[in-house]
Formats: sequence, structure tokens, C-alpha cells
Amino acid sequence: MQSCKDHTTGDFCEICEDGYMPDVANHGRHSCQPCACPLSIILNQTIIGNHLASSSPRCAPGFYGNPMVIGDSCKSCDCNGNSDPNHIFNECHNVTGFCQNCWGDTAGANCERCAPGFYGDAISAKNCRECDCASSHCDVHTGECLPESTTVNLCNISCDECIWHLIGDLRLSNKTLDQVKVSVLNISTGAAANDRLKYYNYTAQRLQTHLHKERHTLQMCYNGEVETSFVVLCIYKCLCCPVLRRMRQLEKKLISTDSRVAPVREVLSRFTNKLSEAQEILQKAANTVQETEDMNKANTVKFQKSESVPSGASLLLPPQMPLNVTEYHAAIDGASKGLQEKTEVLPLTDRDLVLRAQDHAEDLQMMLHSSDLIIKALVTANVYNNIVQYIEEANITGLTTMDLASDGINTQLGFLKTQSENVFKESVSLRNEQFGIKHFLVQQSYLGSLTYTSLYSFPFQGCSHLFSQIFCSEFHSDLPGRTTKRLELTEEVAEGTLNRSVEVLQTITPIHEKVEEWATNMKHQDYSAAAFDRAVVSAGEAVENLSELVPELLHKLRVVEEKNQVNNVTTNIMRIRELIAQARSVAKKVQVSMKFNGQSSVQVQPHTNLEDLKTVTTISLFIRVDPDKDPIEDRFIFYLGDRNGRKDYMGLAIKNDNLVYVYNLGEEDVEIPLGSKPVSQWPPVFNLIKVERLGRHGKVFLTVPSQTSTDEQKFIQKGEAFGTDSLFDLDPEDTVFFVGGVPADVRLPPALSLAPFVGCIELASLNNDVISMYNFKQTHKMDVVSSTPCPRYKLAFSQSRIASYLFDGTGYALINNMERRGKFGIVTRFDIAVRTVANNGILLLMVNGDNFFMLELKNGFLRLMYDFGFSGGPIVMESNLPKLQINDARYHEVSVIYHYSKKFILLVDKSHVKSMENEKKTLPFSDIYIGGAPSQILLSRPYMSSLVGLKGCVKGFQFQKKDFNLLEEPGTIGISSGCPEEYFMSRKAYFTGESYLGSAAKTSPFDSFEGGLNFRTLQPTGLLFYHSEGSDEFTITLENGAVVLNSRGTRVKSQKKQYNDGITHFLVASVNNDKYELVVDDKDMHEKKRPTAAPSASTVRNFYFGGSPSSSIKNFTGCISYAYISRQDRDIEPEDFQKYTENVQTSLQDCPSSDFLCLSKVGRDKSNLPKGLLGLNSDDQEPGETEETPCYLTPRPRATRHAHHYGGTANSRQEFTDIPGSLSKRSHFSLSLKTQSSFGLIFYASDEAEDNFMALFLAHGKLVYTFNLGQQRVKIKSLEKYNDGAWHNVIFIRDGNLGRLVIDGLTVLEDRAQGSNVSWHVSSQLYLGGVPPGRAQRNIQRNSAYSFTGCVKNLQLNGQWLSSVSQTFGVTPCFEGLSEPGTYFSEEGGYVVLDDTFNLGLKFELVVEVRPRVASGVLLHVYTAAEEYLTIVVLCSQVMVLVNNGVREFFTQVTPRLGLCDGSWHRITVIRDANVVQLDVDSEVNHVVGPLNPSTKSARTPVFIGGAPESLLPEGIATRRAYTGCMRKLTVNESQVSFSKAALVSGAVSVGSCPAA
Repeated sequence: MQSCKDHTTGDFCEICEDGYMPDVANHGRHSCQPCACPLSIILNQTIIGNHLASSSPRCAPGFYGNPMVIGDSCKSCDCNGNSDPNHIFNECHNVTGFCQNCWGDTAGANCERCAPGFYGDAISAKNCRECDCASSHCDVHTGECLPESTTVNLCNISCDECIWHLIGDLRLSNKTLDQVKVSVLNISTGAAANDRLKYYNYTAQRLQTHLHKERHTLQMCYNGEVETSFVVLCIYKCLCCPVLRRMRQLEKKLISTDSRVAPVREVLSRFTNKLSEAQEILQKAANTVQETEDMNKANTVKFQKSESVPSGASLLLPPQMPLNVTEYHAAIDGASKGLQEKTEVLPLTDRDLVLRAQDHAEDLQMMLHSSDLIIKALVTANVYNNIVQYIEEANITGLTTMDLASDGINTQLGFLKTQSENVFKESVSLRNEQFGIKHFLVQQSYLGSLTYTSLYSFPFQGCSHLFSQIFCSEFHSDLPGRTTKRLELTEEVAEGTLNRSVEVLQTITPIHEKVEEWATNMKHQDYSAAAFDRAVVSAGEAVENLSELVPELLHKLRVVEEKNQVNNVTTNIMRIRELIAQARSVAKKVQVSMKFNGQSSVQVQPHTNLEDLKTVTTISLFIRVDPDKDPIEDRFIFYLGDRNGRKDYMGLAIKNDNLVYVYNLGEEDVEIPLGSKPVSQWPPVFNLIKVERLGRHGKVFLTVPSQTSTDEQKFIQKGEAFGTDSLFDLDPEDTVFFVGGVPADVRLPPALSLAPFVGCIELASLNNDVISMYNFKQTHKMDVVSSTPCPRYKLAFSQSRIASYLFDGTGYALINNMERRGKFGIVTRFDIAVRTVANNGILLLMVNGDNFFMLELKNGFLRLMYDFGFSGGPIVMESNLPKLQINDARYHEVSVIYHYSKKFILLVDKSHVKSMENEKKTLPFSDIYIGGAPSQILLSRPYMSSLVGLKGCVKGFQFQKKDFNLLEEPGTIGISSGCPEEYFMSRKAYFTGESYLGSAAKTSPFDSFEGGLNFRTLQPTGLLFYHSEGSDEFTITLENGAVVLNSRGTRVKSQKKQYNDGITHFLVASVNNDKYELVVDDKDMHEKKRPTAAPSASTVRNFYFGGSPSSSIKNFTGCISYAYISRQDRDIEPEDFQKYTENVQTSLQDCPSSDFLCLSKVGRDKSNLPKGLLGLNSDDQEPGETEETPCYLTPRPRATRHAHHYGGTANSRQEFTDIPGSLSKRSHFSLSLKTQSSFGLIFYASDEAEDNFMALFLAHGKLVYTFNLGQQRVKIKSLEKYNDGAWHNVIFIRDGNLGRLVIDGLTVLEDRAQGSNVSWHVSSQLYLGGVPPGRAQRNIQRNSAYSFTGCVKNLQLNGQWLSSVSQTFGVTPCFEGLSEPGTYFSEEGGYVVLDDTFNLGLKFELVVEVRPRVASGVLLHVYTAAEEYLTIVVLCSQVMVLVNNGVREFFTQVTPRLGLCDGSWHRITVIRDANVVQLDVDSEVNHVVGPLNPSTKSARTPVFIGGAPESLLPEGIATRRAYTGCMRKLTVNESQVSFSKAALVSGAVSVGSCPAA
């Protein structure tokens, strides 16, 4: 035994001597310190459980007493449960035990009574209430008012000081803990284990010794030798108290756990019962289907028997029979179509709903088998009610659809049986008549008197009129084969009709089989936790959000469909659209893979705005292959492009064991193989692939993770397209996005025509927008049960995804019942970490009636606004302090503390920034929104109507220091995990005309250069790019609307000169040894030969976008995005404006829409605006700021695709040119029609003199098709009316002298003119919807010679679309939904010219009501001479009147307080009296007095409404675009203007009807 030092003992000096206890110093070494027990004998000097170590002889937090005094000990603080849990380290005084932080309006040494001014029971009921007394003094128990205060004197300390001392102590504690953590981590595992083992040995020996001594003492007590002493008490406290305390804690946890298990079990039991009920109902549905199938088979057999007739009678069937059968077939076909639509709804509803229920059931099973059963079961219980609702909805839908199917089939088959029996009886009768006729003919032949004449006259003498029409007319016309052909056609139609029922059964049978499969699987519990990977949990959480959207969406749709009376239909429709968008947003963010088996494919919803993909297209995805199980072969991965494999496209494939990126911009394919990492060498985990295209330049990236660490391998390969095409042009109508494979009807380009993919794919992003394959349009042979998603192993990519949440400005997180995790207290705290580059966005929002709390980002600075019913109204905390600006793309920790219900404290990055006092009121909220809120909450409160959702990342949210997982909250909508770095790169910039961006790089624009950018502006002149070397300048500018490249005086100019049209354009400027080249929009290309010059030195040089500090060219006003320049030190990639060193007044947020791309000050661009725009009432005043807010109503109301609306005026029409020459011989026109008009012209064609013509029109609701052939006329009129407001397909054919009219594919009408060699041709235009004034009057009845009111779509000639529209007059898209009276000016542009009875001369008063959908446009224009005009425009939601009376321009303007784009009607009044003009907009008035011009005279000039021809608008006007929106109640000098009587309605203008939403 060795000699031990420092009060240690044992074989290895591993234990402390009696009277000493082990202690760990700050440097990590163990030592023996004296026990703090103040006892006289060594035996009693042991550790006491509730006080600190010997170095700090005081009680631990939560205890009080003086352990250094004999007989005293540390006791638990007794505050009767009324202490503030936020002050856990200072609950009571550590010596006296007086409670220091009573809450709940309590007071006293033990918080045992109500505080002064309050009364009640503070101990049991805990219901202290405020005294309702004028003196604020009352009895603390009864509440009886007292004249004087009965309160006790309490110590008065500074609360603010307490908080900051506490925060300081907490910071020191955190630092100490960090030091301890570092020390512990530095100790090796073996040493730590050895020390721990020594400590356990020491503890065991000490327990053995103490127990032996305690047993001896107790024995002495029992024998009466000694009394119970203080020794036993010390042993009890030192040894037993900690054990008992631990047991009590475990007991409480056990009780809590048991209480949670029972509700969960009850929920699971109820859910199981619901699934059993669903199974029974689905079984009933299956039985109903089987009964329907049996009944249908029996009826089919009966019908086939009843339809069979002798073959000899087939040639003599009357023509009424095929006509009647056609009508029956039409009825059956219509019913079958309706039935088929209903049965199609069944799989779409039942399958989706029940599959969702299955998904959640699987989640339940998986969670029950997991180690953390209780936590996951509680999370599952949150979605239980939604699952039950879906099952009930599935049951109701299944029963309803089956009933409809059964009734529909039985009814139609019964009808068919009855009609077939009638037809059979009639055929038997006709057969008997046939035998009689044959007998008569035999007799005539024997007599030799059967001549042609007698045969011709026979039907009128003996046979029925029915027979004469078919039998005799065939002989007369020498067309005996026509009847046979018609009967054969009728037979084919009949056979097709019979097959429809079989098709219906074939449609229902898979549903029946699927129901059986679901029932069997649920019965045998085949869907276990092992069937799905953890990936399904993530999908379930995302789909769970839909459970709150769908019921509300269905309710809104029922209101609209049932046409209930609602106060605001527009609001409901907008809400429905919002819910649908939210549902799609949720589906887009389901981050789960799909497994492809070599036959399956998924068609993903394409990007909502394909224009965003033109310049830059970036797709990221995760791919997992397993080379050991599935050998690597050439496989297809994805395709984005035209359905038929034509035009522009891009895709990804595996070829020759390499990943290959393919894209085509209109010429040749570009293939970029990534040969540095063969696919066969990929690990069997998810690998990150990113394909990128910037103009002609393409790249493919591969990131392969390590399976044992966060290390990554990165590979990259680049390529470039041939030619000058740089834009990715996609047609929205034909664009498809397929992943894994394609169906048979989709044609892939040869480079991607490969076998379908085998493995797992998960989509990640498209142009930095989160996308998912679960936002699919349809799937093909995809079974997620048999092909379960791959495990979510993404070690190298998942670190940031787990810790943060991505908000894209459309979604939000909602935490219901915050107090389930923490209680509101005297001090209430909210913490959130935010990273963003946005200027504006909601961070936190709480609403309860008129009470609200709002923390937002405004212009980059934090802003706090709240109102809890304060007498002074809302309180606002805002400032431009640098600490409050947080939109710098870095994480900032923001904390809001509500202190003692009377003060808000704002902390940024743990530093106090600002405080705000208020009246004492508690927080009246239970829920909180994060990152956004529903639109109905924001729009219903004026102070919130301008708020927008957050665009950025949130890393953690805490309430009362309790964390919340935002993705697990049931109210969360439209957010996703992760925070990609690309989200904070600024690719777009908005320039105001006084701003620019500058940076430096190794580049040489004069020698070898390529640069490209998107630009959008309304200004004709501006500097886009600038670089200089000494006196030499390299610039790209806009000059009077044209793009100009200037390099050392050599200018290359675009041909087009209207690039300042508010539309995005893309330009590429390049310089090489031979030439300068400029290409705009892939079409406008110009080049010039480059003169020989010495190359410049390769150095870092400055360049600028949007302007420069030294150029004489005016700075650019508008948007520049996705700019790139060739650099010598890196590859071509989009510029990140966030990294530029010079930023002068440039906004790096999303560019404003083209509708609001206006000057922030109207008078800024003096060279482009009339001189009068430099002042209001004098030349020195400057107009105020122009508010830029988006319109509430979309500029494109919902409309039927390819359909146009005609009517409103007598001559509404479209004119088509390029008439083919074959039209003179034969024509086959087809179109679809929808109308409620009784009269009107639909189609008209003729020659110049109208001697030859062709027309389709309405007369008394019936369709009439007519054309002439010389002096004869063919006229075919339908028997039925077709003005029922439904769509009808119409075909009208002219084949020589034969005319045919086919309606809805069933009704066929014919007529023929005599003669066949008559010349017929048309040389004028084709007119659709109407004709010019005076035309068609001689050939069409008068009341039908004017435009019909209705819609036409899909006009084709000989199977080809007619697209050569030369002119449009009063034609708009065919809008859907509700409408209201007014005149609508569509986005395509148009105007109305008033008739000459209205004169806007030197003195007039004009009143009009408008509801714009676009913030800028020309409302009215009167043009008298080159220097005289009057124009009313809407410019960035303000109204302006510009006048030039021949002396100079002058103007006045009004900016309404709420703008013009709020979706409401606004009244505008303009009064002119010579040189005085007054403008009144919604009772806000302004006026201007211009110079007098004595020579000006009043003259009648055309008045243009809603726009004007480009050549008539004055130069330099702020906006030249036509007005978009509704207009009504236009009066001039108190005379009502009727647009239906206008002199001209040109373009897309709908007179008489406006879309309401």
C-alpha cells in the first residue's frame, strides 16, 4: 500500500478519507475537499444533498437555509406554486426562504396571499382578482372595498436591474458550462471511465460503512442505550433524501406517462373502429358494383336478342329508323358520358382519400413500434380527426357514386331495351310489307308492264310515303349504294353504343378490384411499419396540412356550385383560389423520393411561369442507384420540353455509365457527359445532381457524399450550345415535365429515347423554387406499396435542412395553443433566428379580435406594432438604428420580452436595442403566426393589408425558451426544411434612374468578351452596362427604345426600337477577333467587323450595371436580372449582385411587375416627360412620391383556352386572311360554339361583290348553314335550338354543290343544289363572329346579319387551325365566372372611338367609373393637331390629365389615398374650361391653370377611350400602353355614352360585360 496524499486513501489513492468528499476542479483534476456538514465528529462530516460544494457553503437554487449552522439544513422553497418559473435560480432567498418572484398577482413571504389591490384565494383556488374599487383597496379575502390600503410593505427593487443582473448571471453560467464542456471533452474515454469506476467504488464503500454504523446506532436506540441523535438525521439527509427525491420524480413521470397512454390508446381504438366501418361500406360499394355488372350483362343479352333481324330486311329499312336510333344513341351516349365522368370522380376521390388514410395508418403502426412510442403517438393523435373526416368523405362519395352508377345504367338500359323492342316490331311490320311489294313486282314483271314510269309513279299509288322516300328515290337518283352505306354506318354506331356500357363496366371493375385489395390488406394488416421507410413520415406530415385546407375548400366550392346567396362572391372565389394555391404549395414541398421500377413514370406539374425559365434554367435532384443490385444501363432520368420532342427541351440520362445532361435551344443537341465519376462507382445513397443552363452555356454538377462522415466529392462538367440562340422557349400548352420515364403517347427526342429509370429520385428545386414529385399531374405504373421510397440517407446534404425552415413568401407556420409548452408569465419571451435579404416580411403575428401583436421587417428594419385595447391606440416601435437592420443575408437572433405586462423589450443578437412602455395589460393571445398569415386575416385589418410573407430562413422559434418544430405543427402551410445558399444570392436588381452597381474583375471587353442580361423598362433611354479604360468606353445602352453596343466608337444597333415596352428582353453582346455581335431575344441580330487593335493587359478592371459615376449617358430605370460577363478567372455564371462592392440606391429584391415599373418621382426623367410634368401649379414644384402597389384583381381573368367572346356591338368580329385556293372547290370548317343568342352571324365568307358567299348564323336559336351556287342556294337549318349556353361542336362542309351540317357528332343534315359545274370562289377575308358594317345584308336575313353574342373556340379549316387573324374588333377571351354590366378592356389592348355626337372641345365635363386591373394605361385621348391634345392616363395607380393647347404642356394629377388597384370602382371627373383643368378622383381634387391661347378654337375631333393608335399618342408620354380593366357610366356633359353605338370598337374590348373576378 502506497503513501497517499491530499486526504486520499485506498490501494490506488482513489478514495477520499473520512470527512472529505471528492471534487473536480476547473482544470479537470480530482481532489478531496472537507465536507461542509457543521458536525463535531468526523463521522458526520458528509455531503448534504441540497447545498453546494464546500467552496460555496450555501444552499442550491430552489432551497434555503444555512448548512454551516449546527441543526440547520437546506430546505425546499415553499412559494405555494405561485413563483415565476422563469426565475428558477432566484425563487426564494437562499437563507430566509422568503419568496422573491411571486406571480399570478400574489404576495407574501410564501406567496400565500393576494397582492395589494387584489383579492381571492392564493393557495388553493389561485384566483386572485383585481379589486373593483375606486380607491383600489379591498379586503384580500372577500374583495370588500376599504377606505385605506391593507397591504403590507414589500421591498421595492428595480425590476429592470433584476432582469439585466439575471441575464448577466446566465451569460456567466453559459461560459462556465462551456468551459466544463471543453474540459470534459478533453478527457479521454478510458480515463473518464476509470475515474467514474473509482468514484462508484468509493461510493459503495462509504455506503457500506455508513449503513454499518447506522445499524449499530439504531440497535442501540432499540435497546434503549441511546436516544435518536442528530447523527441519524444527518445520515438521513445525506443518504436517503436524494434517493427518495429521485424516486418521487420517477413516480411523477410514470404517472404522467400512464395518463398519456390511455388517451392515445382510446384514439387508436376509435380510429380502428372507423377503418372497420370504412371497410364494411367499401364492401357494400363493391357488392353494388357487382349487382350493376350482372344487371348490365343481362340487359345486354336481352338487347342483342331483340335487335337481331333477318338479313333480307336490311336493305329496306326506312330512313326514320337510323334517325331514331341515332337519337337514342345520342341520349345513351350523353348519359354514358355523364356516368363516365361520375365514375372517373370515384377513383379520383376514393383512391386519394383512402390512400391518405392508409398512409396515416401506416404512420401509426410505425410510431407504435418505435422506441419513443409516447411522443410519436401524441403527434399522430393530432391528425386523427382529419383522417376520420377523410374516411367519412370517402364513404359518402363511394355510396353516392355507386347509386348514381346503378341508377344511370339501369335507366339507360331500360330505355334502350324499350326502344329496341319498338324498332324490332317496326322492322317486322316493314318486312311483311316487303313481301307484299315483292309479290306485286313479280306480278308486274310477268305482265311485262314494269316500265321506268310506272315504277316511278308506283309509290304514290300503292306504297307508303315512308317507303317511297328511300326505295323509289334511290332508283330515281341512281345511287343504290348510298342506303347500304348509311345502314352500315348506323350499324357501326349502334355497335359502338352497345360497347359503351361495357366500357363503363371496365372502368368500374378496376375500382372494385382496388377496393377489394384495400379491404384485404387492411384485414390482414399487410401495411406494416416495415412496408414504408421513414420517408413516408415526412410525406404524411406535409400531406397532413392538406387536411385543414380541403374541408374549407370543399365548403367554399359547395357555396358557389349550389348558388347560395353570399354577400361577396368575389371574396369567396379569391379564397378558393388561395386555398388551391396553398394545397399545391404543400404538395410541392413533400420532400420524399419515389422508387422507379423500369416501367413507371411521373408527370410533374410544370413551372407556373415558364417565362422565368427562358434565360436561366436550374434543376436540382437527388438520385440513388444500386449498382450491385441493378446493373447500370443506359437509362432516362427526366425530360422538360415539348410533348412531341420538338422545339426547345432539356433532359438528363445515363449513357455509357456516365451521367449526361442534354439540352436544345432550337438548333443542335448539346450533350455534356460527366465522365469523371462513372455511375457504377456511385455509393448506394442519395447523390445530389444539379443541371444549369445560362443562355447558351450549360453545366452539370455531381456531389457524392461519404457514407461515414460529412465529407463530399464534387464533380463538374460544362458545355455550350451552337449558334446564337440563348433562350429556352417553351409553349405552356404543350410543355411536359416527366421523371423516370414517359408514357407511350409521349415522343422523346432521339438523345433521350432510352429505357425508363431504375432506382430512387427525389426532386429538390427548379430555379431555386422547392419542387416535389408529389405535386404531380399523373403517374404511370407507379405503386408506392410495392416500390417503397428509398431511405432518407443524405448525410452530406441534410445538416442545414434539419436545423432551419425555408419561407418563400406564400406560406406560414401557425402554432396553436402556445401555452401547451410554456405559460404566459410576468416575463414572457419570444425568440426567433432569421436570415433574409428581403426588405419586407412578417416575422411574428398574434391576433385576437381587435387586439394584435406584430413584429415585421419593413424596408429592412425591424418594426414592432401592438395594441391590447390601449386607450391611446396602437403602439409602434420603429427606428433606423443600424442594429435593427437585419436583411444582410446573415442569421440574426431576435428576442421580444414582455416585462411585467407593461413594457416590451427588443433584443437583437442578445443585445438590448429598444424598449417601449405601455398600459399594464396581459397578453390576450393563444396562437401565433410565424413568417406570414392567411390573407383573410391581413386584408380584414387596414393596418395589415400591406403586409407580405417572409422570404428567407428561420432557424428555430422559442416561446418561453421552449422549442417548437414548425413542420410538425398542424397549422403550418407552405414551408419546407433547409436553407439553400442560392436563396440568398441576388440575381435581380431594380434601378431608379439615379442608381448603379459596381464591381471589379479580370475582364477585357475590348478584346474578348461575352455578356448577357435580362432587362425590362418603360423608359426609352438608359445605360445598361459600362466599362472604360482611359478615354475608351465599352457600353450597352438603350437609345430611344433600341439596344446599342458601343465599343471605342463602333456602334452595333438593334433593328427593333420598342424595347421599352415593359416586357422582359434578353440581350447577348460578344466581342472576338473578327467582329462585334449583338443579339436581342434570339431574333434581332446584328454584327459589325472589328478593326484590328492591340490586346489589352490582363488586369482587374471596374465595370458597372445600370449606370456609372462617370458616364454622360443617363442611368437606367428598370430591372436587370440574370446578368453574366466572361471573366478570365472563373467560368460564366450569373452575377451575384449581393457581393458587389458599390451599390448606389439599388434595390436587390424582386423586380416590380411591368405594371408598376414606374418612376419613383414623376419628374425625374425630364428629357422623357412633357415640360408640364415638371410641376403641379408652378414650374418649381415637384410631384410627390408614387405609391407602387400591385392590383388586387389579376390582369388575366379566368378564361376558356383558345376561346373568344363576340358581341356587344353590331360588328364585333375577327378577320382572317391567307385563304387557301382549295376553298373554292371543297371546304371543311369546324368550331365549338356557346351562346344564348337567338339571332346573329357566326361565320361569313364571300367575294368582293358578295355574289358568292358562305355563312353560318343563328335564327330563332337554330343553326342555319347556307351558301350559293350560281343562282341556286343551299340552306340547311337545324331542327333543334342550340342557344342553351352550353358548348356545341359544329361542322359545316361544302363539297361542290353538296352541303352538310353536323352538330355534336350525331345530327347530320344535308342539302344539294342542282348542277355541279358552276364556278364558285371567295377572295375577301373570312369573318368570325360578325362582319363589317353593311356587309352580308343581301345574303342574310336582316336580324341575323349582325354579330351574335357568345363564344367560339377551336376554329379549323380542313383540319388545320386558323391563326392568321389580321384584325380584331370588340373580341376578348371567353371569360368564365360571374360578370357585371360595363365595358372591359382586355390585356391584349384595344380602344373605342366615340361617335361624333360627343365633343371634347375647350369646355366639357366628363365623368367615368373605372376598376383597373393594371396600374398604368391610357384612359382617354383627344388629338386635334400635332401640338394639341388632351390625354387622361393612369400612371402607377395615380390619375393624370395632360393638356397641350398649342402653347405648352400642362397637367394635373391626383393620387388616391387607397390607390386605384384595390379591386373597387373609382369615380373620375374631369372638368375643362379653356386653360383650366380640374381633376376629381373619389372626392380628392386637384387642378391646374395653363397658359391662354386665344387662337385655339373648339373643333370636333375623335375621342379615343381605353387607348389610342401608337402614332396618335404624344411623344414622351409616361405610358403608352392601353388601359386594362373595367369601365362604366361614362358621361360627357351629362349625356350618357353608349359604347354599343360607338363609331369603332377596335381590339380586345368587350362591350356590355365585365368579368367580376
